[in-house]
Amino acid sequence: MPTRSYLLKSVGLVTIITAVGKVLGFGRESIIAAYFGASSTADVFFVASLIPTILFTALGSGLQAGVIPLYLEKKAENPLKADDFISLLGSFFMLVAAVMTMACVIFTKPIVMLVAPGFSDAELELTESLTRIMLPSLLFFTLSYMATGVLNANKRFILPALTSTAQNTVIILATVMFASPLGVEGLAWGFVLGAASQFLIQYPSLKRYNIRPIISFLAHGRQIVQTLYTFYPIIIAALAIQLNSVVDRIIATSLETGSVSALNYANRLLWLPLSIVLTPLITVLYPSIVERALISYNSFLGLTLRGVKSLVFLAIPFMIVMLISGNSLITLAFQRGAFDASATETTNTAFFFYSAALPFFALRDYLMNAFYALKKTKVAMYSCLFAVFLNVLLSWLLSRHLGVGGIAIASGISMLLQSLYLFCFLWHKGDRRTDAASFRDALSEVGKLSIIGTSIYGFVLWLHPIALTFPIIVELVFVSVLVFGLYLALSMVFKVSGLQALSRFKSK
Repeated sequence: MPTRSYLLKSVGLVTIITAVGKVLGFGRESIIAAYFGASSTADVFFVASLIPTILFTALGSGLQAGVIPLYLEKKAENPLKADDFISLLGSFFMLVAAVMTMACVIFTKPIVMLVAPGFSDAELELTESLTRIMLPSLLFFTLSYMATGVLNANKRFILPALTSTAQNTVIILATVMFASPLGVEGLAWGFVLGAASQFLIQYPSLKRYNIRPIISFLAHGRQIVQTLYTFYPIIIAALAIQLNSVVDRIIATSLETGSVSALNYANRLLWLPLSIVLTPLITVLYPSIVERALISYNSFLGLTLRGVKSLVFLAIPFMIVMLISGNSLITLAFQRGAFDASATETTNTAFFFYSAALPFFALRDYLMNAFYALKKTKVAMYSCLFAVFLNVLLSWLLSRHLGVGGIAIASGISMLLQSLYLFCFLWHKGDRRTDAASFRDALSEVGKLSIIGTSIYGFVLWLHPIALTFPIIVELVFVSVLVFGLYLALSMVFKVSGLQALSRFKSK
């Protein structure tokens, strides 16, 4: 079991590394925005990148989330057999990835027509071309996710955290070097090279384990089938999560030009605090949650609820800053070159409503991992399918009246209800008499933080017109310092337990 100091050190290192990667990610998006703006060409690229992204997320999430519980369980029995198992599993998923890649290359045209029904003939043709260029990235992403699962299971978080830095650096270089002579195709090739870099940077650390290709699948047919039975709910859940993005972009293709790009840029900005601050905590806690689940449900639940309180505590001040200064953040991040004030306004419409759901994006991912640790994969799958259905319905209805803002509202509502469903199921599964105090404490904490956050939002929003008279950097610093300062002070005054929860992740 990891000690408190080890967990805190790991979270700190992963956070710093992730921050560097996300700063580069912003540089990547900013450069793409400068070259292509919120234009039809940018819309085409982001839709084309959806297809390999959906496929690799389905396979990759299955590997990364599913490998850790199975690997740790087998490693406790026999470390050598655990390495053999992962070698077999990784080889099988690579075969699946290769077959899927070839199938998508053959059927690219109908797939593109399905995901971009609002595109013109010229846009569809370009989308088809870019998709074929980017499809081989599925193979590299599958390798990368397998490596990440193995390394994280062995409590090696540094190189997996560097994958974002490697990918963003490669895409930035490719955009600068090839966007002018090759146009958007240069960006597509950068996407493929960036995918390859994610695996290559992890390979040196992966070599110390006996992970190797295994092609004798028939000899291990029963083991593969049993494992796939465990994995298929995780894969379906990952596909469902990606379908939310697909639905958003499909509906956005029927709105004004630039709507797809606006959603993409708003989503990227939303994931900055998620990736830098919240995801590292989720990543580092996951192996420990799996270990607790193997011991007892009460031990698992204690750590899981501390994680819930910590995530909500960390998410609220970021959410407030983003709600108040969203327009300034978008202007600073993207408004240059082909990305003009009109694109900023459209992007901010989506960003505002995405920001309001920030805590639920984090909680959804965290609670999904908790159910994977319990091997309750079907519950996670059903929650994702419900969220997709709700998102499809609400996105279609709300976008008719609110444009891209309606699509963002639909995503937020689906995240909220999915998180509540998963949280309630945890309570229902345990001993409700024994665990009632823990759940009441968690709910009380969320309520207390909501009141504090609402009060700070109202006060800082009232002062915001004064901040708008400052240069944009000064405004953002002023709002951020004020929000975080007040939040920390009020949390201490009202004895918010999220502060203590952050320092209590230790073995019992």
